[in-house]
Amino acid sequence: MALSDIPLFGMLRERMHWVQARQSVLSQNVANAHTPGFTAQDVRETDFRNVLKNSTSGQLQMVSTRAGHLSGSPTTSSTGRSFSTMDAPDSETSANGNSVVLEEQMMKVAENQMDYQTATTLYTKGLGMLRTAVTGRGSS
Repeated sequence: MALSDIPLFGMLRERMHWVQARQSVLSQNVANAHTPGFTAQDVRETDFRNVLKNSTSGQLQMVSTRAGHLSGSPTTSSTGRSFSTMDAPDSETSANGNSVVLEEQMMKVAENQMDYQTATTLYTKGLGMLRTAVTGRGSS
């Protein structure tokens, strides 16, 4: 069993991929803040309820695993997934047709950074819980 087979870690990894894609789109918005006719973009957020519903069938079952299941084997699930972008014009449009407001974009970047930090913190805490479960002692 790979670490990504655990639903919590799969969802967190998916969230980090989404945050990374959003950061790329937001940085393009900032870079084109003065480009005539440019419309701000954003990444369509994944519906968490559907992800949760698809990752668990409503009940969890204990499963025995093979020796060495934490060997770090490569996984193919959700890596390289593409996220869809959408037009997301800010509150103002300039005379040249540009709809990027730098202040609003920077607030979105800060929000995105907090989302990433939250996901990495949860990932780290989850790894700590697994380490405690496997070794019987907490990390120091």
